[in-house]
This record gives sequence, structure tokens and C-alpha cells, in this order.
Amino acid sequence: MTMDEKYVESIWTLLKNAIQEIQKKNNSGLSFEELYRNAYTMVLHKHGERLYTGLKEVVREDVLKALYNNFLQTLNQAWNDHQTSMVMIRDILMYMDRVYVQQNDVDNVYNLGLIIFRDQVSELLILF
Repeated sequence: MTMDEKYVESIWTLLKNAIQEIQKKNNSGLSFEELYRNAYTMVLHKHGERLYTGLKEVVREDVLKALYNNFLQTLNQAWNDHQTSMVMIRDILMYMDRVYVQQNDVDNVYNLGLIIFRDQVSELLILF
């Protein structure tokens, strides 16, 4: 049984919006159980790569946006916010970590977030 691509995109859009709300510290209205179920469904139906790739893009965009503001003051706050967000994001993508990440020998969600943060800070420092 395969999932319709439109359905996959609708689930991804829901998860992307939730991840962005978490990054904005606006997560009180989110149902982590529902988000977890949706992430589980994507991975279960062989769409873990779409979820993982989308996560990389959303996290990268958030890190860059945060870093472009008052750099030194923002770096510490961006780091703290990023860590908090990644813990919550890791929780809703736990199934992807256990299945897709292990099967494909890629970084787990939390480590991916750390790597992206490091790489984006490094790239930004090169520009200065």
C-alpha cells in the first residue's frame, strides 16, 4: 500500500508548519501525539527521506534567519532556542530516528540539528 503523493505533501506541510511553530516558541497549541503519528506514518510508508530532507531545509532556514540578526547577541540565544526546538522536533520524529536514520546510516534528528547549526555558523563567519 503506497501513500498518495498529495497526502504525503499534506502531512509534510502539517509537520513543517508545526516545526516552524516550535522554532518560534509557539508550540502550546500543537498536538505532539498527532504530529508524532503523522511522522510515523510518513516513515512507515517509505517517505522518511522526504521528511528528513524537509527537516534539513526547515532547520537550515531557521538557523540562518536567527543568525542574520545582531550576531553576537543572537548567537547565544539562537543556540539555546535551536537546542530547545531540536529536542521537541526529535520527540515528534522519534520513529524516523529509530527506523529511517538507522537503516540509512544518516545522522539522527538531534545531531543533524547540531551539524546544521555548526555548518551555518561556520558559513556565516566566512562572510564576515
